[in-house]
Amino acid sequence: MSIADIQARALSKQGRTALGARSAYFAAADKARREADLKAEGFVIPFSEWLGHNNGPDWLDGVRYIAYCWRKAHEKAWAAPSQEIGVRRALKARELGMSYRDYVLEIIERGRFPQSGALR
Repeated sequence: MSIADIQARALSKQGRTALGARSAYFAAADKARREADLKAEGFVIPFSEWLGHNNGPDWLDGVRYIAYCWRKAHEKAWAAPSQEIGVRRALKARELGMSYRDYVLEIIERGRFPQSGALR
């Protein structure tokens, strides 16, 4: 780091009291230093850090991602079971006087299979 950069940092510390402003300045100076080091070593730096990005919203921050996760979990929970399991659940549900959907919902919600004595 050159003497001019050190003096600029010292002046920025005196004039700026907001912590966010100082940290933004130091982050920019650090980025410039890293880019200068890479250029000195012969690396080619792209024009923009957004190169190849569609400038859309971040996938992990949006409400759409949460809705997507819920939709996939719902599809996984209500996926059709094998034929043997489906027949066994239907017979057991009829035996308990429940619909198939209520029987499966009981399994999904509580993680146990409904018994005849536990329902009443």
